[in-house]
Amino acid sequence: MTVGKALTIAGSDCGGGAGIQADLKTFAALGVYGSSVITSITAQNTRGVQDVGEVSPALVGKQLDSVLEDIGADAVKTGMLYDAGIIEVVAARLSSHRVPYLVVDPVMVASSGARLLTPEGEVALRDKLLPLADIITPNEQEASVLWGRPIETDRDVWAAAQALRDLGPDFVIITGIRRGRRCVDACWDGTEFYLVEGPFIDTPHTHGTGCTFSAALTACLARGASARQAVTMAKDYVLAGLRYAYRVGHGTGPLNHLAPFYPGNLDDPVILTTRVKAFEDWTDKPVLGPWPLLNVIIGGPLCRGKDYAELTRIAVEGGARLIQLREKDWDTCRMVAVAREMREVCHAYGALLVVNDRADVAAAAGADGVHIGQKDLTPRMARALIGPGKIIGVSVDNLAQAQEAVTDGADYVGLGPVYATTSKDCEVPPCGPAVVAEVAAGIPVPVIAIGGVTPDNTLPLLRAGARGVAVISVVWDAPEPRREVERFMNIFKSYSEFAEGGN
Repeated sequence: MTVGKALTIAGSDCGGGAGIQADLKTFAALGVYGSSVITSITAQNTRGVQDVGEVSPALVGKQLDSVLEDIGADAVKTGMLYDAGIIEVVAARLSSHRVPYLVVDPVMVASSGARLLTPEGEVALRDKLLPLADIITPNEQEASVLWGRPIETDRDVWAAAQALRDLGPDFVIITGIRRGRRCVDACWDGTEFYLVEGPFIDTPHTHGTGCTFSAALTACLARGASARQAVTMAKDYVLAGLRYAYRVGHGTGPLNHLAPFYPGNLDDPVILTTRVKAFEDWTDKPVLGPWPLLNVIIGGPLCRGKDYAELTRIAVEGGARLIQLREKDWDTCRMVAVAREMREVCHAYGALLVVNDRADVAAAAGADGVHIGQKDLTPRMARALIGPGKIIGVSVDNLAQAQEAVTDGADYVGLGPVYATTSKDCEVPPCGPAVVAEVAAGIPVPVIAIGGVTPDNTLPLLRAGARGVAVISVVWDAPEPRREVERFMNIFKSYSEFAEGGN
């Protein structure tokens, strides 16, 4: 699998709310692997900074070489760099290793007023590091120091952003500008000024917001986001952290870096979006196939009273490679227990198991995914619940629904009913091969046709573009279910041979 990698070069906050500790928490929460280079060690807590100790420039350089020569980084951020000697080493090493993205958070003064960068360090930052930066993220106070004059008006914000970009970075973000009940980040990319706005969260727990924003920005860049996308995503992440912050210590506490997971309120659009985006583009999902695929559904009146693990064995021994557990009325404990048994049989034969509707059961049973309908959870919410390493199927009956499902993260769609069926009450008429062809041509994920499918009417669906078919009654209502599965596999074989011959 491929996971984005982000590196933070910053100071250690033993209180855990800012610096290296905040950065690593942010990287993990946003789905990237984090590594670190420590430039200084602070003694601090929620009441302030009690002391600061320097790490030697030579050791900083060795840390950088150790990380970048082995692990590497898709994006790097700098935070507290302490003095000119460390900045010079960092600039030299980053120039040598040619990292893809560099985000510079010009940490100079703690919110408590403690100075975190020497005067010589400010000069080195301006002259040595800013010219290497892709993005810099000063707050108003830091931007004012770098600009050399106070920022008092909106016009000053834009003038400062222009002046800072002239120092070398491609993109300037002046963060945390308070405007009444709004909190604004002012962005200048050399072409366009624009504002990224969010509500002002009235909380005393704001320690580490600057570190966290720049770390979130770095994580998003490491995941492949554009600079503009990364700003919005980082803003949302910090907003969630402030909204769900809780007391730590007796002073100004940190924001909640794990807000997408604790409390993880999926009714909050910011939490849902942040959590789902943390899972995007992971490459360790189970692989559907081979194609054409037979999806056998187990559950309902035709299967009750039977051993579902044994039914699974019949289906996968015959060649089915996707089994779906569909039971509406079972209690959760029973569903989980049966799903685990079915999963073991599936995996023994190289098949996959998905659970209908119940993302919680799929997660608890270690199933390979979940299949949801139009009236169930959204694909985004299902993804937030089951994580990145599972597949999500969505039932659809037209192209618009299929496209929406794909946009929301579906890995495949079950399209139907394609033919008249009595195994499930359907609110829409059969769509036939013509709609199968339309949907298959209109989305980038596999289409599995369902509803009234038999071995005798499967070929038109495959020729229309279906990558497989889903069945239930034709198998479990047959005198010999295993024989029906084998009939489908024979149809698949003849279709594949014909398709290969046509090519």
